[in-house]
Amino acid sequence: MAKADMAKRQRPLTVDIPRPGDEQPVWSRVGVIALVGFVVGVAWPRLAGVRVGPSVPGDPKPTAESAAASAAPAAAAAAPGTAEPEAKPPEAAKNQQQVVVGPGRITRCSDKKSKKIEDCGELQFDPIALPRLRELAQCPAALGVDGKLPIGFELNFEKKEVQVVKGKKTTLPASTVSGILQCAAREFSNVSLEEVPRKYRRYSLVYTATFIPPGAQAEAAKTEVGSEDQEKAAGTTTSEAAASGLATVSWDTALVRGAPKEGDVVMRLVRGTRVKLVGRQNDWYKIEHRGKTGWVYRGSIGL
Repeated sequence: MAKADMAKRQRPLTVDIPRPGDEQPVWSRVGVIALVGFVVGVAWPRLAGVRVGPSVPGDPKPTAESAAASAAPAAAAAAPGTAEPEAKPPEAAKNQQQVVVGPGRITRCSDKKSKKIEDCGELQFDPIALPRLRELAQCPAALGVDGKLPIGFELNFEKKEVQVVKGKKTTLPASTVSGILQCAAREFSNVSLEEVPRKYRRYSLVYTATFIPPGAQAEAAKTEVGSEDQEKAAGTTTSEAAASGLATVSWDTALVRGAPKEGDVVMRLVRGTRVKLVGRQNDWYKIEHRGKTGWVYRGSIGL
């Protein structure tokens, strides 16, 4: 045993140095490994229809999830309860506070010496006043108000000022009148008188504003229809007689026609408007107002 160990110890030490060709890989094994990896990682998922990553943009084959997601908004838009709210119908828009205003009436005018003039003529202030007075329907103090309010104006063309004043014989409470006049003062605060033709230095006018609360428009329409029915019941004699004097409109809305009974409506005058009588035919009176003439039924005016 000792001799054997001695023999191993005395055996010379040898070192094997590999040749350059021995260190190169075996390409056949590498090819097999690559082929197996390609099949497992790339070919098999495609053949089995399994996606291993996100779809590229513009993929022509949408998945079931994307198709369901795109169909959901369309279904929601088509559902009865999810549509956008429609605009209010005209009937709902009319069911609001309204203000009906007739033409203005000149009560006084004065020259440079502040002397009162008997015949003031006409003043083209209605195109400025009427639209602004109708806007009083939006005034907080006018909401739900039912009644009439004469609104006066003092026009000073020398100072280019418009002053709103309270009229007489209103049917509205004092607190309501005060709030409405404040709204009117704001509406006319920036009015320019430069483009209004005028002959005298100062004018006083009055407009009668009728406030109609929501829901009362139907009654107002019935009143006007009733007035037409009464007009049509009048006679048809064609002879015209002379008439003179002044009269006051007693209906809420008096229809002024171009001819008695069947004529076209040329004006509408509100209660309290003063008119001049120039003729008569049966139950119809020919009146003159602010340079215009027409026919009104006798029941619409107080003589």
